[in-house]
Amino acid sequence: VSGEMDDREWKNAPEIVQFLRYPATSVVIGICTLIWIYIYRNGIDYAHVGSSYRHVVIEHQYWRALTASLSHISIIHLGFNMFSSWQLREMEKAIGIAEYFRLTFIFLLVSICMQQSLHAILARTRFGERTQNTIGVGYSCVVFAWMTFASLKTSSSSLNLVFFKVPYSLSPFFSLILTQMIIPNVDFVGHLAGILAGYVEGWGFLTWLTGYW
Repeated sequence: VSGEMDDREWKNAPEIVQFLRYPATSVVIGICTLIWIYIYRNGIDYAHVGSSYRHVVIEHQYWRALTASLSHISIIHLGFNMFSSWQLREMEKAIGIAEYFRLTFIFLLVSICMQQSLHAILARTRFGERTQNTIGVGYSCVVFAWMTFASLKTSSSSLNLVFFKVPYSLSPFFSLILTQMIIPNVDFVGHLAGILAGYVEGWGFLTWLTGYW
């Protein structure tokens, strides 16, 4: 008798047991959840952990880029992002734990750069004052980057997004619209930045940096 569970046994196992099969995804979900609990129990306002163009670019508070990406104020926002991360868990199995963490780090950095670049462009328009002071929080940028990357790499036909199954190729844009509809004051620019980060990595524009990270 084999000491390891086969694919069918894993799929039939309780959800909590399946976390053992996707340790990297589970670690990300665990970290974001623990941070949310800390923020909630201590009554920390999103302005203290969030990022904005003014905070990061003008005032050089670079640490906010990290705290904002891992923090959630709303339980709905946390739940949506963690559910989406879990739905993308097969990417971890396909590429391995180390590569999953490496790409997550890349998506985090690139989405931040994309986000601030988009805000820099908008800052020169009539929306300048608003875009400079818009504060964003959440793991959404990385989720959208992973979703986009997966849409380019996976052979699956559809992705399960809460109440809907959508074509993988359209899933990033469908999620972008869905998130705008169900979560108030969501950062559209941040989510778009995540999609762009996914395409940048998925299309191989960062291949030349592989030896450096």
